[in-house]
Amino acid sequence: MKKHYFWRRTLTVISLCLSLILAVSAPAFASIHKYPETANTVMFRSIQSLRDTDEKAWEVVLYKRVKSGVVNSLNLRLVGFPGTELQHPVPLKVAAGNREIGKADDIWSESNLPINVGEYDFKSIITQVASNRPLRLNLPVKNQKETELLVPPFAVREWRLLLERN
Repeated sequence: MKKHYFWRRTLTVISLCLSLILAVSAPAFASIHKYPETANTVMFRSIQSLRDTDEKAWEVVLYKRVKSGVVNSLNLRLVGFPGTELQHPVPLKVAAGNREIGKADDIWSESNLPINVGEYDFKSIITQVASNRPLRLNLPVKNQKETELLVPPFAVREWRLLLERN
């Protein structure tokens, strides 16, 4: 009986120690990637797969280009699946809860992207995000009512971390 109690107590202590270690450790953000583009230019990006209010899938990519330590651009790319068509040029409305943060300029015309892709200048938006509260993106989908995409807190946190990286 004492032997059984000893092992049970040992396993409990080990479990508690592991729980404490995991609780204090910073979570890993595996979807922030760094890509050297030239000798002094680096791109950082965060990729998420999210669903809008109509349950349609979107690939959401926040990326920035840093040249010689200075952020050149910080853009949000939205890729709709399947056969979704976005209106261009229409700014992307962004809100946190009931508070509208602003509108991200549509820069799709500056690229050679298909119509199911939206490209937005997100630098002025992300710098206003002060917490990891979920964000609501109002997607300008062609021939549809206003569609919302909810960006969950873990993704907002990752975006804020991406902003800080150099």
